[in-house]
Order: sequence, then C-alpha cells, then structure tokens
Amino acid sequence: MASLEKCLNGYGKGLQLLLRLMCLACVLWSFAVGAEEVEPSASKTGNSWDATTDVSGAEAEPSVQTETKDQFDIFEYVVDGNTVLGVTEVEKAVYPYLGEKRTIADVEKARSALEKAFHESGYLTVFVNIPEQEVNAGVVKLDVLEGKVERLNVVGSRYYSLGKIKQNVTEFKEGQVPHFPTVQKQIASVNINQDRVVAPVLRPGKTPGMVEVDLKVDDKFPLHASMEYNNRYTPNTTKTRLSGNLRYDNLWQRDHSLGLGFQVTPEDTNEVKVFSGTYVIPYAGDYYAMYGAVNESDISAVGDLNVVGRGNVYGARYIHPMPSPSAGFNHNITLGVDYKDFQENTRRLGADLGSNPITYLPFLIGYNGNLVTSESTSKLDLNFVFSTKALVNDEREFALRRFLARPNFSYLRGQLEHTQTLPYQWQAYGSIGGQITGDSLVSNEQFFLGGLDTVRGFLEASALGDNGANFTMELRTPPLQKYVGSWVKELRLLGFYDYGLAKTRDPLTFADDRISQIERYILSSYGFGVDVKGARGLFMRLDFARVLQSSWELENGRRTPTKPAGMNETGDTRLHFKVGFDW
Repeated sequence: MASLEKCLNGYGKGLQLLLRLMCLACVLWSFAVGAEEVEPSASKTGNSWDATTDVSGAEAEPSVQTETKDQFDIFEYVVDGNTVLGVTEVEKAVYPYLGEKRTIADVEKARSALEKAFHESGYLTVFVNIPEQEVNAGVVKLDVLEGKVERLNVVGSRYYSLGKIKQNVTEFKEGQVPHFPTVQKQIASVNINQDRVVAPVLRPGKTPGMVEVDLKVDDKFPLHASMEYNNRYTPNTTKTRLSGNLRYDNLWQRDHSLGLGFQVTPEDTNEVKVFSGTYVIPYAGDYYAMYGAVNESDISAVGDLNVVGRGNVYGARYIHPMPSPSAGFNHNITLGVDYKDFQENTRRLGADLGSNPITYLPFLIGYNGNLVTSESTSKLDLNFVFSTKALVNDEREFALRRFLARPNFSYLRGQLEHTQTLPYQWQAYGSIGGQITGDSLVSNEQFFLGGLDTVRGFLEASALGDNGANFTMELRTPPLQKYVGSWVKELRLLGFYDYGLAKTRDPLTFADDRISQIERYILSSYGFGVDVKGARGLFMRLDFARVLQSSWELENGRRTPTKPAGMNETGDTRLHFKVGFDW
C-alpha cells in the first residue's frame, strides 16, 4: 500500500506540471484559432468556429510508471466538483474500471474516460484530475476542474452594440461553464446578419481553472441599396422597368430591418408605379415581418411579392427557424396573413370577367429549406394558401370577379432548385415549380407562366391558370473572368431549356371561340445566356431565347382564332436582360 501511495503522489505532481504545460498550449491554440476565425471568407450563415476542438491544447496524461505488481481493489469512484454532467453519464464512464486487482493504469483510464464524457457532452473546458490520496476501502477520488468563464469581452465591433452581442451569446455568461453545441447555435444565430461575423477565442483566465472569452467582431455598415433596369414587361405595357431598394439592418441597435422599394416604367411613369415597405423584427430566435405594397399597374413584381390589378397589399409574417439536423442545412416555417384590396383588373386573361373591385384576407403556412455543401446548393419553398368567407371576404365580389370563384379557396405552391458543381468547375442547375388547387381562383392567386423566372422567350405573365407547373434546366460553363478585365468577379456562359404548363378550371365556353376562355397553355423554349458579376455589386444578365412550343387551347381542344395579347408563337425569339448593382 505504501508503494501505491508513492505512485499516486508522483502521479499528482506530474499532472500539476502537465497542467501548466497545458495552459501554455491553450494560449498558443487561442492565437492560432483566433487567426483562422476572423478570416473574411468565414461563412455568414454557418458556424465560424469548430466546437469539437479540444480547448486544452493537450491531454493530461501524467508520466507514471504502471506497476502490474501494485494491484488494489476499486469498488467506487468519488467524483468531486461536477455540476454539469448527469450521474448516469458519470457512472457509465467509470464503470468499466471498477473491480478487484486494478492498477494505476485503470485509474488513469477512468480519468480519461470521464474527461472524454464531458467533452463529448459539449463541455470542452472541463478536465479531470487524480488528486494525491490514499486508497481506502476500494474508494478512489477524481477531481473535476470546470473551466468557467471569468471574463467576456467583445472586440472590434464598430456598428453594433457590444451589450446586444453579449446578450445573444448567453452561454459565455461570466461564471458559467459553456456548453459548446449551444455556443455554436448562438454564434450561428448572431452571424445570420450578413454585415457581422462574430468568432469566439478562448484563453486561460487570470484565476487558475477559469477561461476568458473574446468575441471578435468583423462588421460592416448595415446599409444596403440595389437598383435594376430590365425588360420584364407585361403585355400591353411599355418595354422596360426600373426598380430600386434601400434597406437598413440595425435600427435601434436591435438588428431591426427597415426596407423601402419601388418599381416604375421609365418610358411612362404614369403607367406602372409600385411602392413597397418592409419591417423585420428578430426576437428570441424568431422573426416578425410586416410589409405593404401600393400598386398602380396591371402586373408587377416587387421582390417576392406578385401583384395583379390596381390596389394595395398589406401583410404580416412570423418566421420560426427549425433545429438543423446537420451542418449546412437550414430550414424554417412561416405563418402569415395578407390583406388584399384590388380596385380593378383591366386585363381579360384566364378567367377574369370585367373590372370589379375585390377585398379578401388569405392566410399562409410556408416551409423553406436550404442545404449547402461543398459541391451543391439546394433550396425548397412550399406555401399553402387558404381563405375563408368568414373574414372580410365577400362572396358577391368573388362571383363578379370570376365565374365559380368562391371566397373559400386554397392552393399549394412550391419550387425546388438545385445547383450542382461538375468536374472542371462546370455547373448544372435545375428547378421545378408548380401550383395545385381544386378551386376556381381569381387571377390574383393564379399561377403565372412566361418571363425570366419561368419560361424565357415570352413576356412576363403571358399565361396563367389555376393549376400549373414549370421546369428549367441550365448548363453553365466554368468561370471565365480570367479572360476579361479585373473588374469582373465572375463570368459564366449558359445554355437552357424551359417548359411550362398552366390549366384553368371551369373555363367559360361560348359558341364563338373568339370570346371563350382558354383552358390550357403549354409553353417551352431554349437558348443561351451570359451571367456577369462585377466589382462593387455590379451585375448583368442576358438570356436569348427561342420559342420551341406555344400552345393555347379551349376546353374543346381547339385554338382560339386569334392569339392571346402579347403571346409569342413557335419560332419567335426574345432577348431578356437585366443590369444593375446590389451592395
């Protein structure tokens, strides 16, 4: 037993020496990690810091000689200083090293297993020591050193409140043992803001066993603006559009976002005028958004908001980010409501009848998911929209707007996109979208075909229907910017094929086919284009498309004697363009 006591005493002294070396290694590790974490290329949406890194910089493995002759019984491990790991986890870690005729090597294995259990549970600043002791009645003591946060500093922030950043990373609160999986989630949440990257750096504290944390901030002024000039016009309107947006993303030092936008027709500003505003509030990990659009055009698009007819749209959204099962995957659910007030619709497309005002209140349940890997990017959007006549909606207004239209309606709309990197930096892109409903919808809720985002070669919203689908394939060349000026940051050529189908339920049919409503559209095209991204947020996109198929049919299968307004026919060509900046 005296020999055992000497070994354990030597064991403890060796461990003390190694702990000092461990602190030195921890300092060196902090500098190394800190240099990597503030790299400008750090992902905005991912975690800028690997929580699985061993913050100790070295494992405490005392240099002791294991004498197989010095055997003793171990019937219990007494663990002192643990406040974060459950009893079950502790017992599971040390249980294999209980029993008769054990050695000092078994005690070291128990210490190592327990320390590993802490680290695998996410407590990377916790270490286990074997104190000097006498083994009596088969009881061995293990000391747990919990590395609590002694001091938290925010370094380098110019445009964001230091206190607010601290509040968003509560796991590094002073006096707390940090749980690093939670730290990762909190850092990822802070780094959602594209103007701010926060990277934590740990180092030994002034008090032995404590740690200090620096949150290094790399931020930019949170003001953004964009302007775009394009030819995304609709039938019977002038041929160009000018749109702009201005957004500030840190109001009141609370990460609130206020955005203003507009769209006009430069050739005749009285023809199309759309003004919009958005306000987004982050709170407790969720987002609350309010927006509105005042529209004085037939069909216009402002961001993700499509408006048909002259009128106003006001809405609210609740966005809840869901837990991510794996790195690179982010998804959320959205609940929303819109108030839509349209005064008139002068176009007679699909199933509209005349110019009649309509006011209604649709609800939305949405899902959005994004998966980013080193070789691919995928995105899924699903939205279920429904309405009921019990709130605001007037059955007479719907009936006057369209035959068989009802205020009780619903539809499911979705889109799936995927970009895949191929050998030699080629890219393949594909998307499929559509809408399904069992109701006769007013045109404001119908599915659109035609234009840059659906089927190129046609004007925007050349066709619409209650049900529909569209499909796009693109093959993109490797980056070609090295062959042009230094102001070009990315340049790719591409070839594409687009296809779309739209079908109207219960179309009105008359003896005169010229006034009957079109039941089905089939549109397809192919072509090539160029996508350019320049310095300071400049961009340009050109797509030249040739119509492969342009089909419109009545319910009886016949085509109308005259083509719909603005509809391109097979063999027609169209050049789509957009140019602008986004910073």
